[in-house]
Parts: sequence; C-alpha cells; structure tokens
Amino acid sequence: MPPAALRAAPSRIQEQSMVHTSGIPRRISLWAGVALALVGTLTGCAPPGPEDLPGEPQVTLDSQSQALAYPNGSSRTVVSRRVVYKDASGGYQAAPGFEQFRAAGASDSTLHAIRIAQVEAPSVREAIVFMTAGQKISSSGHSSGVTGQSSNWDASCDGVSCANVVLDGRSLAMKLNALGWFPAGKTHLSVVNDNNFDHLFDSDTKQRIVNGFVHWLQAQIRPETRSIYLAGSSRGGCLVMRMAQALRANTALDGITLYVSSLDGVCRNSQGELGTFDTKVNNPVRPSGTFYGAWATNLSAEFPRRARLHLYQVVGGQEVAPATGIRAFSGYAGTTPPSKGTDLDWGWYKQTWVKWQHKEIGNPYTEPRTSDQPLAISETIDAQLTWLASLL
Repeated sequence: MPPAALRAAPSRIQEQSMVHTSGIPRRISLWAGVALALVGTLTGCAPPGPEDLPGEPQVTLDSQSQALAYPNGSSRTVVSRRVVYKDASGGYQAAPGFEQFRAAGASDSTLHAIRIAQVEAPSVREAIVFMTAGQKISSSGHSSGVTGQSSNWDASCDGVSCANVVLDGRSLAMKLNALGWFPAGKTHLSVVNDNNFDHLFDSDTKQRIVNGFVHWLQAQIRPETRSIYLAGSSRGGCLVMRMAQALRANTALDGITLYVSSLDGVCRNSQGELGTFDTKVNNPVRPSGTFYGAWATNLSAEFPRRARLHLYQVVGGQEVAPATGIRAFSGYAGTTPPSKGTDLDWGWYKQTWVKWQHKEIGNPYTEPRTSDQPLAISETIDAQLTWLASLL
C-alpha cells in the first residue's frame, strides 16, 4: 500500500471519460512526406506547427530540479536487448526469452528494431510492470519521461543489444520502482526503449506486434501474479491500451487486476485503431489559438470485459505533426461524441485533459518552458501516480 501522505498528495485530479500482412521495412518510402514531418514529433521533438505556441529554450534532462509530489527514484543503467538479433553471419535469430515475438509473425526486420530492458526479473512475481516509450522515427534515439531514457540512449546499440542505457530517476518507471507500491523483489519490471509500433504500419503488422508483446508479457506471469501495470506515451500509449484489450479478453487472467496508464496515447483513426474514427473531441483547456482535440472512440465497446480493469488517459490532443491528422484518442459517454470534451470518471476508465503539447506530455522534464515544468509534471507523470495510488 502507498504511504498515506503520498496517497493524499497532490489534491484531487480532474476527471474525465475518454472516450491490424507482412512486415514493412523500418525506413518507409511510402508516405515519405508524412514520415519526414513526423521525425522528432512522435519521438518528443516536434517541429513548430500551427498549433504550437512560442516557448523558452529547452533545458537538458538533468538541469532542473522540480517541486515534487513524489520522490525521484535512483537512475539505473541497463542493457536493452533486441527481441530478434543478428548473429555473426548477419542472419536474424530470435533472442532467448523473447521467442514469442517471432512466433507472432511480424517480419524479422520489423522485430529487430524492438528493444526491451528487463530491469527486474525475479523468479517470484506478484506483480508485472511494463513501461514503453513512444515511437522512434528518426535515426537518433529519443528521450522519454515514462521510461527515463535520454535522447542518445541508443548510441551503444549493436545488432544484438544496447549496453549502458541510463534510465533517469525522475521517470515514471524509476519513481514507481522507488515507491515500492508493488512488492520489492517480487515485481517484474521491463522497459521498452523502442517498441517499433509505427503509426504508418498496416493493420496486420501492428496486430502481429501487439500479439508479440502480449504473448511475451503473458509468459512473464506466474501463479502468484495478482497485478499488471502497463504504461506508455504517444504510440506507446496506444500499444498498452491494445495490450490491455487482449489481456482482459483472456479469461485465464480474470484473477489479475490490470492497471493502464496512457499519456496522450495516439492510435490511427484511418485504420479504426482502438475504435477511433474521424470525429474530433475538442480539448476544453486548449491554449488560445490552437485546435487541440482527440479522435473519438467508444471505449465501452472496446473493453466489454471490465472487471479488475483500470485505465487512465492524460490527453492534450495536439496534432502530432502539422496537417497529418495524427493526434491522441478520446472516449466519450452517450450515443455520439461531444464537440467539446469534459473530465469524467467511469470508475474503470478515467481521462483528464491538459493544455500541454504532445511532446511535453511525453517528457515533461525537458520539453515545456522551464517555468511550466513543475505543473506539467504534476499533470502528467505525477497525475498517473496519484491515480494509481488511489487504486492500490
């Protein structure tokens, strides 16, 4: 159980209802214009667009100390392994312990980009914690406030793994690890530095990637497992929501409580991903002169089995890259989506609207202007912790 003082701080968060072929090469020539526009946007480094506001110069990940609602954890240095690696002759091989990904049928070239660090892997596992960064598009890495990786996390990567990946102590992963809300020494903690859950992939490739993650995660479950916590931002937020769908549909897991945190989770509305469609729910707290909003989805239909299920989406809804239509999802109550969203709580699902840009939600420690960082952290990373504390 979380300490009482931490359970009470900060004050009550605003609440709102929020509302699948063969593999494709990592460098996509089709939709090249969109892909170029996306470089640095889903990664957390968006180019200025019509919905952006002027800001102050950015600061480095470690240059600011924040007013904390929850203590920082300790930074960790980990090895991030490819789920499919290249052997000495250049051939692809399934990495030991990650065979489920290849078995799910995505191409080896697609799976080669997926890198996962098993931070804690005890034999006794009362809880499973899984965290993922957003989509990596450019040739460089990208920072994440969820996993704690820096922008150059992949500098040491070779065809097998990435050594010396540092997870910042202020991240959601390391804060939660330090808080000890899930039992120390009995919690499996994994961090996905690159999920390669590319927004532009066709539906079948995406489904095979989801299946790989789900089957691998299920292989981590033990008879004593009672809790699973999934968290992700941007495309990672969509991934954990889709994983939650599969996990909750599995009746063999009915005795396990499932918690899911999404930070401006982005699903592709033109594919109906997570039930999204072409109706925008406008952000009620969007900055003046912007058009922030999220694609509507009927989440009650997407999650028909809701026992022991708890979902939370923090959503801003800024268009991720100008004129692409790529933005977060939002649920809604009633028969039709409202034109303007409100903060609601359905018990099993919660959503809060925030004014922050997409990249600021994904990493509130580096992206907002310096003076805004404490509030951005409070309304994103710490808001997720407050929600989780209220349920544990």
